[in-house]
Amino acid sequence: MNTLPRAITAQFFSEAESYKTLKAGWKALHNSEQRHDLTAAHYLVYLTLRGKDWRKAFTPITSERKLENGAFGGWGLFKALRTLHTQSCEEALLAPFAELVTPVMLQQVRELLPVFNYYTYQPREFTSRKFPFEAYRELPTTRTFNE
Repeated sequence: MNTLPRAITAQFFSEAESYKTLKAGWKALHNSEQRHDLTAAHYLVYLTLRGKDWRKAFTPITSERKLENGAFGGWGLFKALRTLHTQSCEEALLAPFAELVTPVMLQQVRELLPVFNYYTYQPREFTSRKFPFEAYRELPTTRTFNE
């Protein structure tokens, strides 16, 4: 699953206006001086809450030289996913959103995004510029976040 259906993204927000508030808040944040403090993990949170294919924000490393010299392990994608799934980073992840994103919403995002590290894949799997994994985990059809 590479994008989220509206039925799932609607569960992030208690009301439709909250979605619009998040978009407006992100736009204001992105146009402020705080934009320099945003990390790839913040973009992951925002794109997931919008139900977008967050993988489009990352370009696979295809340079043979870079891959041979270890760039794969330091790729921002893996760091961002690790940060997102690290409980001790929660405060830093939520800070820029100024209460637009709650700890509950962040936990819901964590449940949807895959957990892996760069040992799971080989660098050559990315050289075709395609990702060897889906953007979101498959959830049982009967499951909702509000349970």
